[in-house]
Amino acid sequence: MNALPRLVALGLLLLVPALAAAYVAGSVWPGLMGYDSLLAFTESAYGVTTVTWPPMHAYLLTLSGQFPMAPGSVIFLQVFALGAGGVVVAFRLFRSTLQASLASIVYLAALALSPSVAGTLAVHWRDPLTAAFFALTAAAWIGPPGRPPWPGLVLGAAAATVCLSLRYNAFPVVVPLTCLMVYRVWRYTPGMLGRLAAILLLLAPYPLAVASVTWRLPDLQHLPRAENISTTRLFDIVGVGACSGKSFLPVAPGATAMTPPDALRKVYRPVHANLVIADLRARGYSTDFSYAALRAAWLDAVIDDPLCFLSHRRLVLLAQVGALKGDPFYITHNGIDPNPFGFRLARPDAAAAYVTGVVERARAYWNRPVVLLAGSLILMLLSFRAAPSRRLVKLALALGTIGFTGLLFLVSPAADARYIVPALAAAALLAGISAADLLPGRRSGAVK
Repeated sequence: MNALPRLVALGLLLLVPALAAAYVAGSVWPGLMGYDSLLAFTESAYGVTTVTWPPMHAYLLTLSGQFPMAPGSVIFLQVFALGAGGVVVAFRLFRSTLQASLASIVYLAALALSPSVAGTLAVHWRDPLTAAFFALTAAAWIGPPGRPPWPGLVLGAAAATVCLSLRYNAFPVVVPLTCLMVYRVWRYTPGMLGRLAAILLLLAPYPLAVASVTWRLPDLQHLPRAENISTTRLFDIVGVGACSGKSFLPVAPGATAMTPPDALRKVYRPVHANLVIADLRARGYSTDFSYAALRAAWLDAVIDDPLCFLSHRRLVLLAQVGALKGDPFYITHNGIDPNPFGFRLARPDAAAAYVTGVVERARAYWNRPVVLLAGSLILMLLSFRAAPSRRLVKLALALGTIGFTGLLFLVSPAADARYIVPALAAAALLAGISAADLLPGRRSGAVK
């Protein structure tokens, strides 16, 4: 008797991300593209030659070219998958249709009201795809306590492999879900052989993700090691120098002295390493240092003044989550850069209106990432006693949110709004589940 209303509710809620995907993709068709996006297209067209940007994005673009409406179909995919993944999680977790619907609505609203998410979803970047495949992983893996079905394990492992391969720092948001599933497999799967097979499947995405940045497809040629950590180290050295009044930069080749501390203070901005580096170069200072020299200088700076290092990292993180004064940094791209592929906006006016709307909404403090991140954790704490059967799920999502954001604190080279989107997806899912658990008189709706 209740099956039909539940199916109708699920269908209506899945229609929301479908309509949102059509709106976003239609507004910016074939998708906003900057340097990173066009590099991925170049790699997809002519072959992968670098892992500075993980190759999985190029592979997905190559795959999308086999279907109609490429590459705009990728924009549709990432919007729909991100929204639909959370809805599926809610309906798998809650027996009560009302609770499942509330969890879905809170999840979708949290994503829709966040300019960091809305702006990112319109661009061909790895970050929205990472968040989308995280949502698909959650949809396949997160369910009621009990023996996990093999189809869900397989689909989740496939989605997790893509998610981890798209972003080096996606590991913290996926690891807690993996631990949850390993626990459930060990507890509920009969037979040692079945348990070990399922656990190996759950762990497979990690070596596969590493392999994806080690050997390229399809010829399995070994790819050169990426050394893009040097940009972050240079950013950190400038940040420590601006704070401490000391210069730890190496002496540039052909120079006789280090870059003076006053110059570091003038160029330092805790929003993007490339802006700092470009400003140094514009002032006549060299930024061309060897990998070894930067590594040694970075260690000297961190050891000499760890408090300034932490202060610099704190400022970058505050900028990342929108907690500093001023507008959030790089909330979205504003068009399609000149390119050899002939990509142009199909509806420039609609794209401009979309970008303008996102940027204007980003100026409000109530919808910045810090609000969603903090709000989801508060809701989790308020609801933690409400549904014992969902505590581990909420804990896994909370740890993923904190872990992903914490890794940004340590290694992020910039405060681009896109970097935080996978954490916001986990936080939105946590907020939805927690809000549903707080629904009065519905605590018995937990799936046992």
